[in-house]
Amino acid sequence: MNILTSILAKTTTGAAIEIIIIILVAGLIAFLTAYFYYKSVYTKKIKILEDEKSGLENRIRSLERELDELKATIEKKGKE
Repeated sequence: MNILTSILAKTTTGAAIEIIIIILVAGLIAFLTAYFYYKSVYTKKIKILEDEKSGLENRIRSLERELDELKATIEKKGKE
């Protein structure tokens, strides 16, 4: 194994392979850093939007109940 690494270290091909490996590792580190950073940022935004959505759904339910009550009142007054 020592002979192989020393041969690769002395050749142009070996240097090119080493550069490619270093670039791939640096790209992987950058990708993972960006992924975890933006995951934390967007997780907070998603939580805020989900809370807002549930509040709007509750508002819709209350308006539907009010609409049903008003329809019942209209029917009741129409029969009188």
